[in-house]
Amino acid sequence: MKEFGILEYPAPDWSAHKNYYRSIDLEGVGYEWFDCLTDDQQSYVLQMQKYDHLDYDEVIKQYDKDILPALIKHQKSLGWNYDNNGNFIGSLWRSIALK
Repeated sequence: MKEFGILEYPAPDWSAHKNYYRSIDLEGVGYEWFDCLTDDQQSYVLQMQKYDHLDYDEVIKQYDKDILPALIKHQKSLGWNYDNNGNFIGSLWRSIALK
């Protein structure tokens, strides 16, 4: 099931509204590196209460640290082998085939 979030962004000066909102697809948020997220998804993460008090570089560092276990689990479910730091070390299928 797809998850969606609401992205808040400033309205243009000419608008009667202070902010605009739009629905965005959250696929990948929570188990993909920050740099792998779309611009909208990155903006969504930056607005999350958990990260909104941090500066941009701190958000990236903290977000990537927070999602590391989920990233490794997700990648292994896809057949990729990652070490405990989230570094790609090969395909699980190739490792099984070579044994």
